[in-house]
Amino acid sequence: MRRLILVGGGHAHVFLIHGLARRAVNDLEVVLISPYERHHYSGMVPGYLRGVYDDRDLTIDLPALCRAADARFVQALADSIHGPERIVHVESDRLSFDLASVDVGCDAAHLDIPGACDHAWTLRPMSRVAALRDRLDSLLSNHPAGTPLAIAVVGGGAAGVEVALALDERVRRAGPTPQVTVFNAGGSILPDYSAALRARAEHILARRGVEVRTGRRVERVEPDGVVDSTGERTPSHLTVWLTGAAPTAILHASELPKDPHGYFLVDATLRSADGAPIWGAGDCIGIEGHPTLAKAGVYAVRESPILDRNIRTHLTGGTPVRYDPQSSFLALLNTADGKALLRWKAIISHSRWAWWLKDRIDRQFVGNYRTT
Repeated sequence: MRRLILVGGGHAHVFLIHGLARRAVNDLEVVLISPYERHHYSGMVPGYLRGVYDDRDLTIDLPALCRAADARFVQALADSIHGPERIVHVESDRLSFDLASVDVGCDAAHLDIPGACDHAWTLRPMSRVAALRDRLDSLLSNHPAGTPLAIAVVGGGAAGVEVALALDERVRRAGPTPQVTVFNAGGSILPDYSAALRARAEHILARRGVEVRTGRRVERVEPDGVVDSTGERTPSHLTVWLTGAAPTAILHASELPKDPHGYFLVDATLRSADGAPIWGAGDCIGIEGHPTLAKAGVYAVRESPILDRNIRTHLTGGTPVRYDPQSSFLALLNTADGKALLRWKAIISHSRWAWWLKDRIDRQFVGNYRTT
């Protein structure tokens, strides 16, 4: 019997295990290794922080998925993957494999900034979002209504914008006066989006009273504030670190081909660039020919059926298919006011129907993997 080891419980592996429950592969032992029993769907995190969703709404039960697929779930943090030996090191154990797949996400970038690890809150891995919401609720329970509560959000990408607005709304509803500041080292927020969408987002932030400081790199995080590259110190009761992605420790320790940024390098079929029987998907990979592809969940979702098909093809015979990253995709940003900011090709809308669409898509995605 051949053994397939899935390292990490990301979008693509959730899809793959769900598919195995419906259409099994004969003589195949499947093992999923993840330090977390729950997969947190990133698209619903801002709504969770705001209070629209509870934990069940955005989590997928990995052990239950494995049981449905007759797969084995190992709750542990894999230390390294050795392609030439076909070994995954898991704590004190060595698990051999015939083929493997890697979907471990990524870590927050720039955590080497003084004080960032000690005093800032990250959302990578996504399981940390519950701890962040608990921390905010603890602050709110002891903060008098009508008094300022300062929050610094470091990073002006889509996650930074959505989280800033979600936290602003949660604080406002609780009674204190939110003072949210977004810091971005680059010259503008949402650098991967069009100028028209950036302008709309800037207008929304300004109308809500969220201050945006571009061209300022946070150089030190303190227990009650941040210091930026101008030398200015900004008080902060809560600092959230959303500065982009970095490779996880397991990639640094593994014998796998890497791209220039340290991510697992795969070819267009999502197979290891050196030809080893190891595949990958999601934020942890770099794809040959696409060196600037953003780390975004929309790509992991589109990679999922390609990964599933090509692993099956390897096991049963056939020709693998290529993954060609989409040049454009539907973008929906939760603005925490009963609306969402939508971008589809040249169309931009900030509306309630866009929020209805986003909520419907997100709930349906998680609902697809419910086992009860």
